[in-house]
Amino acid sequence: MNFEQAFNFAFGEKYQKFHLKSVVVRKQSAEVTITFLYPSTEPDITEEEKKEIFDFFKKELIFEKLTIKVKFLKVYLEEKLILKAVLSYIQQKIKLANTYISSENIKIHITPIDVVVDIEMSSRLNKFFIENKIQNDLARFLEDNFLSNFVINIIENKDFIDEVDIDNVEIKTTYKVTKRYNVEVVKEIVGKNFTTKPEFINGIHSPKVGVIVAGFIKKIERKDFVIKKGKREGETKAYFNIVLDDGKGKLECVYFCPKRYEKPMEALEEFMYVLLQGDVNVNKMGKLCLYIEKIALAQKLEQEEKPKMIYQGKVVEIEKLPALEQDTMFGRMINYNNKIAGRTIVVFDIETTGLNPDVDQIIELGAVKIVDGNIIEKFSTFVKPTKKIPSDVVNLTGITDKMVENAPPIEFVLRDFYDFTRDCVLCGHNIIGFDIKFIKREAENLGLDFDNEIIDTMNEARVSNLKTSKFNLGTVTKLLGISLVGAHRAWNDAFATAQVLLKLNEA
Repeated sequence: MNFEQAFNFAFGEKYQKFHLKSVVVRKQSAEVTITFLYPSTEPDITEEEKKEIFDFFKKELIFEKLTIKVKFLKVYLEEKLILKAVLSYIQQKIKLANTYISSENIKIHITPIDVVVDIEMSSRLNKFFIENKIQNDLARFLEDNFLSNFVINIIENKDFIDEVDIDNVEIKTTYKVTKRYNVEVVKEIVGKNFTTKPEFINGIHSPKVGVIVAGFIKKIERKDFVIKKGKREGETKAYFNIVLDDGKGKLECVYFCPKRYEKPMEALEEFMYVLLQGDVNVNKMGKLCLYIEKIALAQKLEQEEKPKMIYQGKVVEIEKLPALEQDTMFGRMINYNNKIAGRTIVVFDIETTGLNPDVDQIIELGAVKIVDGNIIEKFSTFVKPTKKIPSDVVNLTGITDKMVENAPPIEFVLRDFYDFTRDCVLCGHNIIGFDIKFIKREAENLGLDFDNEIIDTMNEARVSNLKTSKFNLGTVTKLLGISLVGAHRAWNDAFATAQVLLKLNEA
């Protein structure tokens, strides 16, 4: 249970309109400031509500020798405010780049579903944004500040000229691959389906969700408190404070314990090696703390020196397809805009063992190559992962461990895919939010750089005239009259996405 969850646990749905923005501890002035955001569509907070929330922090989360301040800020979803936030982000995060992006280059569209921000920029600056995943970080920044979903679209204008040395532009937020190692679960204590690839504690510097760590228990202590509000008022609840040491750093951890887990938790002792999963947040003393959701006894696996397989040439056979003339596909002669005409585009899709690009693995990769509007080549292969495929993934995709046991490893497949995509535009459905993260993580390990221009058909669909609030591939293909047979298989999804791309860019 993290800081915000503790608040929700105490009040239930009463204050669900509030979003915890920040907890700031100032040691010099001995005060802690807790800031909440809430939408402008909600009524103003009353003095009684303010007092009740303040009393909660004063009584339930005891801040020793610290003065508590609680702020409530109303969020207004207005174009001018959003524009100001976007410009402020660019100015603060990307030194010099703000010289070439002004309010005239930014268009904001507020819809009932989300907010779409279009930013027009030069080809060079666009490449820089893609390489450093600035769209994703900007979207998160805006979502945290405006409590709404944001889609960031980069519109490349080749007529724009920028003289700034983009390679030396300072950027404070970059995507880094988390370093991990292998452990083995010995006994599950709380929870199931553990991910056995923890990260090193010394790499955790800020709040983070979905954290996996392992190490020796340096200290464990049980405490009890009485619930003072809600349906369970008067009940005694236990929680355990744990200090975890993985040899590279230490991390304070806390577990709010249901009664059914009290005995197994009390059996844990110092020097036991455990695997913990949960969210890292700032605790009441202003320190980073892991709020535990899963616990297991574990053991660290020695990193075996496996004999390296030598890449001896292509492992994926490229299938030549007869040019699918688009007049045949759609029943008439079709011209395309300059996003398609005269360009070579690789549309791809992946299937994976899970949704986390830091730890999950690619198990299938499918792609098609489009040249001047014609689909001419097919790239399709299973990929052998280093762990078993979870049952929910098997149920969704139909891909089993047996189907991938003789497949080539990702390091071989990715070299072939790199050659297949060289000098091409990369395209996919939700490619920015998902697929490219897996590709770039694996590529970094091989010293490959997928710096291709990117087109995301989900974003293309959002700014089209499609009358829908859902933009998943199944919905978009159905609205466009495109057949999607065998969804959640890489080749099938890639082929359907290619047709979506072409359909949305008819001249």
